[in-house]
Parts: sequence; C-alpha cells; structure tokens
Amino acid sequence: MTAIVVIEGVVILLLLILVAGLLKSHAEILRQLHRLGGATESGDAPATLPSVGFGEAPTTELIGTDLEGATRTISLITGRSPTLLAFMSSGCASCRTFFQELHGDLEPPLPDTRTVVVTKGPRSESPAKLAELAPEGTTLVMSDETWDDFHVPLTPYFLLLDGQARVIGEGSAGNWNQLLSLLRQSVADSGDPTQLSTKDREQFTDSRLRRSGVEPGDPSLYQNPLDQ
Repeated sequence: MTAIVVIEGVVILLLLILVAGLLKSHAEILRQLHRLGGATESGDAPATLPSVGFGEAPTTELIGTDLEGATRTISLITGRSPTLLAFMSSGCASCRTFFQELHGDLEPPLPDTRTVVVTKGPRSESPAKLAELAPEGTTLVMSDETWDDFHVPLTPYFLLLDGQARVIGEGSAGNWNQLLSLLRQSVADSGDPTQLSTKDREQFTDSRLRRSGVEPGDPSLYQNPLDQ
C-alpha cells in the first residue's frame, strides 16, 4: 500500500513538472508574439511593428504567378517610385479589411507609391477566392519564394521600398490609416526627408528645428548670414 502511495506521489509530481513546463513554453510563445506584434486569436492584427530603416531588400524582383496561373515577374527597382509590398492571405481576417479598403481611393504612404499584393502560391491559396477579394486592376503576384525571401512573420505584413529596392519601412496594422502612420514614421526615422511628401517634409523640418531650440517661422531663419 505504501509503495502505491509513493508511486502515485511520484506520478503527480512528474505531471506537475510537465504542466509547469507547458505553461512556461506557452508564456514564452505569447511573449514572442507580443514582441513581434503577432495576430491575436480573434484574428486582429497588431497596431505597429518596429521600423527597420534603410536596408537592401533580399531580392530586386518578385517571381511568381498571377491569378490565371501565368508566370509573372515584378521588378522592385523603379528608379524613383516607392513600392508597397502587401503580404496578405484570403484566410486572414485582418487582410480582408485591407482587401476591402483597396476598393477605395487610398492615400499612398509616399507620393506615387505603387501597391503590390503578394500572396503565397497556388498550393496554399485559392486564385478564385483571391479574385473575389482583390479589386479589379490590383497588381498581385502569388509566390511562396517571395514570402521566404522576405521572412514574412505574419499576415497582413507590409514593406515599403524606395526606388532602389531598399526597405524604408515595415510592419503590420489593423487598417490603412494605422499603416500610413506606421510607414511615414518609419520613413522619418530613417533620416531621409527626401522620401517624405511635402506636408510630411515640412513637419520633419519643424520637428528638427524645435530640437535645436528654434521655433518654425523664427525671423532668424530668413536672415542673410552676410548681413549679420
């Protein structure tokens, strides 16, 4: 009888250790998802992810297929126009919000920005379902390789590239307005105001003046140094 009680005690102890280990692993997973801004169980996307500043994109062209199955190649080097890569999926609840917003007249994150929707390949996605979601005329490429190249951590996920295929902003958001705020802040943090719109460039300049102790519009800004 004593032996049975001892065995039961050992078994209970082992089970407690196992449960504690599982809880610790689960907590670590949740912390990592929170750090990455991962989607919640309800399918909601995070508000933001950290910007990365300038960095060369892992590839200068996207190679995949269109919704009809034809091979499609999209160059990321445009010379001047930025490119917004929108990594989305037909099975992602937050992605559907962006698909719906693409039907409207959206304000671009930077002037003349082109938007390219990138989904996984036909083995993982339904071209027919994507055709229902994506507005007519949407630039879309289905490519598992591109997802691997950019190490996409979750959906929806967005990368803003300049005309030389350099990443100047990235992250995730719940809607287009949140995304605009994130990407524009990323561009401002990158330290290259030439990538900003006229309005945002003015705000960038004003913020730098205030950091230097000079208020925008100060008369000293308009004085000729030779006259002083």
